[in-house]
Amino acid sequence: MTFTSNNEKPLNGASVATNSVSGGGMTSSSSESRTRSEVQETAHIIQKDHKIRRFRIMTIAVLFIAALAVCGGVHTSLKRAERREFENRFADQAKQIGHTLETELENKLRAIDALSVTIASFARSQTGQWPNVTVPEFPYRAASTLSVGRAISVALQPMVSADQISQWEAYSIQKQRWQQEVLAFQTKFPEAIRPDSADGTNTSLSSGEKRVFTDPSRVSAESISDFVFRIDNGKPTRVTEANVALPLWQHAPVHAPGLPRTNFDIYSVERNAAALDQVMQNHMAVLGQAFELSESSQGHDLPSIDSILETQTWSDIWTQNGQPISAIRTRQSSPNVEQNQQSDGLSSLSNGLDGPAVNIFYPVFSDLNDNRTVVAVLALTTKWDSFLLPNLPPDPNGLIVTLQNECDQSFSFEITGEEVIYLGSGDYHEEAYEKYGKEFMLVADSSVFTSVSMASGYCSHTATVYPSSQMREQFATTAPMVYTVGTAVIFLFTMFVFVFYDYLVQRRQQYLADKASKTTAIISSLFPKNVRDRLLEDGGQNPSGVTGITEVKGNSVDNPSGPPIADFYANTTVMFGDIAGFTAWSSSRQPSEVFTLLETLYGKIDSIAREMKVFKIETIGDCYVAVTGLPTPQEDHHLRMVKFARRVLKSMGPLTRQMEVRLGPDTTKLGFRVGLHSGPVTAGVLRGEKSRFQLFGDTVNMASRMESTGKRNYIQVSNSTASLLRASGKEHWITKREDMVRAKGKGLVQTYWVKTSVPPGEKSDENSMGDSFDSERKSSSKTFISADGDLHGDQDNRIRKTLIEWQVELLSRLLKRIIAKRCSHSSEVQHSFDVFASEKTMPREEIADEVKMPSFNTRTSLRIASSQYMQLPPEVLDQLEDFVTSVAFLYRDNSFHNYEHACHVTMSANKFLTRVVDPKVSGLDDSSQQAHSYEYAYGLTGDPLTQFAIIFSALIHDIDHQGVSNKQLTDENNRIAIMYNGKSPAEQNSIDLAFEVLGSSQYRDLVSCICVDEDEVKRFRQLVVNCVMATDM
Repeated sequence: MTFTSNNEKPLNGASVATNSVSGGGMTSSSSESRTRSEVQETAHIIQKDHKIRRFRIMTIAVLFIAALAVCGGVHTSLKRAERREFENRFADQAKQIGHTLETELENKLRAIDALSVTIASFARSQTGQWPNVTVPEFPYRAASTLSVGRAISVALQPMVSADQISQWEAYSIQKQRWQQEVLAFQTKFPEAIRPDSADGTNTSLSSGEKRVFTDPSRVSAESISDFVFRIDNGKPTRVTEANVALPLWQHAPVHAPGLPRTNFDIYSVERNAAALDQVMQNHMAVLGQAFELSESSQGHDLPSIDSILETQTWSDIWTQNGQPISAIRTRQSSPNVEQNQQSDGLSSLSNGLDGPAVNIFYPVFSDLNDNRTVVAVLALTTKWDSFLLPNLPPDPNGLIVTLQNECDQSFSFEITGEEVIYLGSGDYHEEAYEKYGKEFMLVADSSVFTSVSMASGYCSHTATVYPSSQMREQFATTAPMVYTVGTAVIFLFTMFVFVFYDYLVQRRQQYLADKASKTTAIISSLFPKNVRDRLLEDGGQNPSGVTGITEVKGNSVDNPSGPPIADFYANTTVMFGDIAGFTAWSSSRQPSEVFTLLETLYGKIDSIAREMKVFKIETIGDCYVAVTGLPTPQEDHHLRMVKFARRVLKSMGPLTRQMEVRLGPDTTKLGFRVGLHSGPVTAGVLRGEKSRFQLFGDTVNMASRMESTGKRNYIQVSNSTASLLRASGKEHWITKREDMVRAKGKGLVQTYWVKTSVPPGEKSDENSMGDSFDSERKSSSKTFISADGDLHGDQDNRIRKTLIEWQVELLSRLLKRIIAKRCSHSSEVQHSFDVFASEKTMPREEIADEVKMPSFNTRTSLRIASSQYMQLPPEVLDQLEDFVTSVAFLYRDNSFHNYEHACHVTMSANKFLTRVVDPKVSGLDDSSQQAHSYEYAYGLTGDPLTQFAIIFSALIHDIDHQGVSNKQLTDENNRIAIMYNGKSPAEQNSIDLAFEVLGSSQYRDLVSCICVDEDEVKRFRQLVVNCVMATDM
């Protein structure tokens, strides 16, 4: 054989090989020189790059520090501007609130001053003698005062000396008619006198609600106390020895229903005594101490009376004075307050009376001259928040107002929008805003008509206005951040422009480096290293160390992409390995199962190849192609390949056994057929679309013939490989094949078998895989005794055990789906455990024309989809395995209707269920598509009980089958034919035996998992009967 070089001179093989080797040495030397030069150049480039990088980092650092300084200044200045705006707004609003407090106090004083002048004028015109004065049309005057002063109650208390008390008590009984007038006014004009509308926040009743008061006719003479009294610990006590008394006289609103407080001595209330002294002695208006309206009486600052006394009359109280309360008789004429409210279904006047309030005590003079004396005291009760509501500042949000007095009282309010919210007793402002507080004194100028001024020496009141975090948030804008970010962006842009050119250069260099790295990674995964290097260099010389001849065809004109990448290797061994039985096995499996098998087997073979330095060429379907002796020459290529083939063959058994439970029966029946041939090959890359590294030559074809003419689990080698083995002293590894093999294009050839076991005394290169394989087979065998008592061999036991394990795995997955569906409905077992064993009818009579399936439920489908993560109880798994084992031994050892056949039917049924999909639906991600698929498949895709019944039917459909047809059983008058009247006896017998076993008490937990109630038991049996009976064609 001769080759032609570029100068067209013929060269013989020996001289070409020698030149190739020597040329390779030269190439190696120049390569080493080039490598040293590249290293030096790279180091020089790196050194320069470090200097440039340092300068770049310094420049960027300076720009970065400048950017931080400018951005910090911008942010700080804008934050200060926000704070100034917040402080100015708060100062304006606080000033307006202070003005509002002062103005509202003056309004209230004007209102009560006008009423005081009216009462004094009336008393003087009527020549009445104080205290015996009753103001006519008092409710109208009171309503006007309450409206102008935004108050909740007003009361007149005449000054009664000790010697006038008896006279006054008689006068008050005589003139009590004014109460009826007030009550009548309250009934006629419910909106005019309402304690809960004084603050302006609740001025209208809800729809359908009506404000009513006690009928004036109910107020009789006994409704007013006969005596001036005070209240001690909830009990009224007559006032007899006081120097002066201020009995409650005309007031609005009137306390009703309940016990009126008229003639109660206001002066007896301890917290009011000092304020009243200021009024009576100094002729001044006084802002009294605050009190809780919830503890008041109809808006009046009066102490409460025991609830049991509220149902008494004053006559009875004074008559029985001194006796225990329980001995006091109840008033029959007055209904209980609670009963009265329930019968009317209406709200009482106390609605809305809550929060703090204050009394403004104002003198009533004997006349309007300078020599006037105080003859009575007016009390105007107003809520504290009524001071704040009028003339609120625009859009207040979160202002805190704290009202304090020198009597150690304080209350806090929050002003938000048009609402004044009572926060509670005490100071509730935030400490962080303490420094912003604005304080205002609650004082007013002298009144218009009587020139009465405010008392400044008693319980002075101040109001302090604070901002809050809620108000501060109004002024917290994104402007500082926006301007700061904008400034930073400008600096970043400047930095970007500065390094833009350098960035582009680096980007281009990085892009080229990445492309080269990715290209190298892809080529490395497809081609040997020497071929990869030549591909990256677009052709080239044969690298050093490769024994062979580089074949160069064409030139740069004829082939612009460079010369072909092809090498000749004189000493190689090629292996073709094929999975025997794969075509039949894969035809009954799902695609995922087929690829699981191939990935597992080929993954194991790949790992062995890497370990033994065997080069994998490709996989074609289920055929595995490998070679030794290239791309790196190997003197022991034939020995290495034989050892590799042995290990592959011996690893086949354990791998298929491991996968049999998952991939189903017959997986262990798969074998591996191996063919080897040694000789020269041409290896290279056939460039074009989807190019790859390939082998060419007669050696490849011969290795393929060795595989195709071989036997399952045998390694067949050609005479060439056998000769190399004999030359290496491994003649004992092979044995001559008895018959000749006809190889295509070769005729009859002599081949040899490789012994898979290692001879005694020789070191195993396969890590004793054969011994471990044999021991594993022996240890995994389990003795099974059939129903008729025969003991089967280990191989049959192992196969049957594997089939049982596979059946248990399949049925357990379906059981998990059943339990998952049941959990979505929280169902409980509601049937007896002998339901299957108690059936008396023949299965053929139970055939149903239709079986009703459950409707689709999205929640159930989601639970079923996640069933793979569930765990079955151990007792259920044990019972399931025991049941399948029992079924397996109920099968007879027939040639066709046996347990192995039942497993094949089960496998086909499972494959059928997994492929029931609507062809019009592209996916099952959407719930509507799942529902459509469910309806399309008549519920098979979404009802796990139906799926379990189909697999169950395939498992038990030939139990106790005698291996003959139903017709022959009937003709022979067989026992089961007589039992079932000659109608499908084999099928009916199988159904009855299966349910007889399943219905036994030892499978109670298993049955509870399958069926939860009688309806499911019935549907499950109908499905099984219909499926099994359908097999009788």
